[in-house]
Amino acid sequence: MNKKNPVTIIAVIFVVIVLGATALGLSFQTPHQADHNHDHSQEASFSDSLVADEEQEYTCSMHPNFRSTDPNERCPICGMELIPVTSSAARDDDLTRIEFTGRSLALLDLQTYVVQRGTASAQLRMIGSLDFDERSLTAISAWTGGRIERLHVNFTGAYVEAGDPLVELYSPELFVAQQELIQAHTQAQREAPGFLADSNQTTLRASRERLRLLGLSNTQIEAIIESGEASDRITIHAPSAGLVVTRNVSQGDYVNTGDTVLELAAQDQLWAVFELFERDLQYIEVGQQLEFNLRSSNERIQGTVESLGPRIDAERRTREVRVAIEAGENTLTAGSFVRAVVDIDVDDVMTIPASAPLLTGNRAVVYVRVAEDSSEFEARNIEVGRKLGDYYEVLSGLEEGDLVVSRGAFRIDSELQLRGRPSMMAPQGGGAVGHDHGHGNGHDHGSDAGGEQQAAHEQHEERVAPAGENLQLNELPQHYFAMWEALHSDDLKAWQSAAEQFYAAADDISWPHNMHDLHAELSTGAGHAHHVGSLEQARELFQVHSQAMIALARADYLQVNAYLMFCPMAFDNQGAFWLQPDNRLLNPYFGSSMLRCGDRVESFEVGHDNHGGH
Repeated sequence: MNKKNPVTIIAVIFVVIVLGATALGLSFQTPHQADHNHDHSQEASFSDSLVADEEQEYTCSMHPNFRSTDPNERCPICGMELIPVTSSAARDDDLTRIEFTGRSLALLDLQTYVVQRGTASAQLRMIGSLDFDERSLTAISAWTGGRIERLHVNFTGAYVEAGDPLVELYSPELFVAQQELIQAHTQAQREAPGFLADSNQTTLRASRERLRLLGLSNTQIEAIIESGEASDRITIHAPSAGLVVTRNVSQGDYVNTGDTVLELAAQDQLWAVFELFERDLQYIEVGQQLEFNLRSSNERIQGTVESLGPRIDAERRTREVRVAIEAGENTLTAGSFVRAVVDIDVDDVMTIPASAPLLTGNRAVVYVRVAEDSSEFEARNIEVGRKLGDYYEVLSGLEEGDLVVSRGAFRIDSELQLRGRPSMMAPQGGGAVGHDHGHGNGHDHGSDAGGEQQAAHEQHEERVAPAGENLQLNELPQHYFAMWEALHSDDLKAWQSAAEQFYAAADDISWPHNMHDLHAELSTGAGHAHHVGSLEQARELFQVHSQAMIALARADYLQVNAYLMFCPMAFDNQGAFWLQPDNRLLNPYFGSSMLRCGDRVESFEVGHDNHGGH
């Protein structure tokens, strides 16, 4: 047997392998060739082929844990359209930027706003009622004790002219004083030495003054002197024209000196008394002209701010604003409900749309487009000031000319959260969170909802719902309060029943287009209330619903009395708000374990301004 050279064997094997690879269309490089191959286009095409081989995923901007490969599917939680899950061109260590592909950017439907400095206008809305001008009130008092013999005006609301008789009073003291006057006048008429004549005149003047202090006019005193007869009755006349607004006595009553018998008010001098929230005090000052509408007739009225209340109401945190108006030919009535709109112009202020910042308590986050034609966005922490109409004042964090995302910032934030990078919802990063609705449909929605719920609460804590024409909430508040009652009673079945009615009531409302996000919050968990298997999950949902309901209350859409409560220990000491229909605090986040934990923050009452919110 002939032995072959090992080198020859290896060479043959190598030739066979090369010929086979060539037949298959493959190529090989020697190590030396590989080290010097700088054809980046081949690397790029290889990378592109990997991306193309990956199946495109889609997610919900409101619930980023939901994933699907069907672009036409909708989110099973909130029903919103899905958006593509995109890869970012930014480096993993770039914590503040994110870039979208062209198609993703189009589907996000973002809008930007050029930050600018100038004059901002806002409208301050106040609610109040008409009342009589305190300066026009006249008290009719008993100048002497006695019995009411006759009431010439015996009902409130009667109109009297100046000089009209009001009350006839029987008074023994008055009778004695008249007799003293008649005697003093008789003595003063007799001839007497000089010093005695002076003494008689002094006594006469004292008698006249006593009767005047008892309520008699000079005309009445002269009539007594002329007739020479004393009377035990006196008629009290109206000192000025006006309406009888108070009647404190009835015919036959006894009164003491100084008791108020009647009270008159000038019907053409009225005050509009408004409640001004503490945060808005900077916009109103004495002497300012205001315009407001009478709610019953939508009549336009003007007035001047006469005074501000001496103190802020400790419970409502409001201060009274008194506006003097002249009724004139207008048929105005005390007690009428009025709404005031105050136009406020603020000069030299930098503003951004109210929809741009994601508010998180003391901090606000906005997303800025790097360049006008760029698909890259960066997050910035900013400091916001006053709410000026549909805009926020920017105190720091932005420059003039910056392109701020005015619509769609929440979707960008959700994408950052989805990628596990720092975002408004999750400042420390670490992945997206979602709500556990117990669907059991094969989709993983996550179970740790506390972070998202709390972020949503913080984002909407000071938010006011946008304006909606003729928005009627119908039975929505009642079903919300039913959920609150079930939770503070630890009754999961009652909550499930109330939640289903709540969702149905929300769907029946004709929501304006600018309230889509608010409706989405109210619909969180819709269709899955019966799947919620614990009170903890129900309470997480209730907190999201509460933020939307609070926004509606601040915008004066609720039309029922409600009280805003806050529990600082809810959700691991992060705190949570809720509304309830009465003032007796019952905590829905803890139920019987800590039923009284919390404080009342604000009241929303029908017929009062609740801006807003706050």
